[in-house]
Amino acid sequence: MQEETLTQLMTRLENHLGGGSDRWYAAIAALESILLSTVVSLPKEQIGGLVLSLPSSLIRSQTLLERLKIGILSPRHFKVQSLPAAQESDSETLPSSILEFTLDPQDLLVREPFCLVITPQFNLLLLQGAEGFGFSFNPELVEQVWLKLKSHPILASSQQFASLEKLVENFGFKEPDYQLVSSFTRQLIQNIPSPLPKISDKAHPKKETTTASADLDLQLLQALTHEVRTPLTTIRTLTQLLLRRCKPTPEISKHLEVIEQECSAQINRMELIFRAAELKASSQNQDAMNLVPISLEQVLQESIPRWQQQAHRRQVSLEVSLPHKLPAIVTDPAVLEQMLTNLIEQFTRNLPAGGHIQVEVTTAGNQLKLRFTTDSAPQDNFFKSLGKLLVFQPETGNLALNHQVTKNIFRSLGARLTVRQKPGHGEVLTVFLPLRS
Repeated sequence: MQEETLTQLMTRLENHLGGGSDRWYAAIAALESILLSTVVSLPKEQIGGLVLSLPSSLIRSQTLLERLKIGILSPRHFKVQSLPAAQESDSETLPSSILEFTLDPQDLLVREPFCLVITPQFNLLLLQGAEGFGFSFNPELVEQVWLKLKSHPILASSQQFASLEKLVENFGFKEPDYQLVSSFTRQLIQNIPSPLPKISDKAHPKKETTTASADLDLQLLQALTHEVRTPLTTIRTLTQLLLRRCKPTPEISKHLEVIEQECSAQINRMELIFRAAELKASSQNQDAMNLVPISLEQVLQESIPRWQQQAHRRQVSLEVSLPHKLPAIVTDPAVLEQMLTNLIEQFTRNLPAGGHIQVEVTTAGNQLKLRFTTDSAPQDNFFKSLGKLLVFQPETGNLALNHQVTKNIFRSLGARLTVRQKPGHGEVLTVFLPLRS
């Protein structure tokens, strides 16, 4: 990258949207969605792609962290002081296949956040440069950026970086399917917050003022969730690196694992709140989701261990009953995983220590039914409504989506959520998922 900076490459990106960080974050959300739709069809043991980013990891989905090779290029001043420099022999101990490469803060490469994606299905470059945000699926441009990265003195001398070359050779650089590009662009545009409407003082001023106020609330909520998610993602990544590299004592490891789990839970909650705000602002909720045929068995196999961890932290037991074989369903796998994890989180928070949760999966006609029940009396927790999207628990500070918003998100997934009160035993939640026809 010494001859030409990424900002200079910006002039050659076919899709230059300008603007600020809202487009960058919108592109990251769209990228995660199309990555999930491509890796879900691959064998579980197969690496689904390579994602190189600066200055931190952009991938938040646990499914993707387990299915991709992740490379983080970070300037030296960005690193935690107590974190030891990476040893070439430690590459296999990094969490979720994350590799870290430390650059000099004066390096021209560190001036602009970027993300380079190379997969068997598509190649993509995202760039947040001095002139704004841009992206390109052009395989020739992506290959040129990859070759420049390979020739960088620090990266070229790293055995870790060299290990990625064979992976890239197997993937190759190819033109993407037009439907995939269309899906990315559509989701990118949908994820960009809409500008506030101009308020007229002539016709219906009270109604227009109310609408503008509601839009402002949604945009504020979207901005806040971005601000919360970004540092939490960095904390989680650094915690994972500490767990793998520093070989801490069992007691310290336990504390670090709690930090990692709490970060993941809060990131998931913030993402759902952001999703709810998006759906509230959209007149066509169904279009906001990327519904694809998936195996629910795969989603559950990846989610159940995390549910068990959530329950264990609250000193609650969790039992899951599955049929011998699960049929395929049609949904957005990333959002479905978040929603089910959110239901478990809310259930465990409302039960006393020693409580028990039963999750039962059965078929019901052309639907798959997930039933969440408990035989434990819930704690007497008071929730206060906070606007049209959220409920707030003053005693604990717990922030959550209200039932109606939760139902709306499930509806946008093609699913249905029912909530039934069980006298003396709290709620019974049932999720109906559409089977693939």
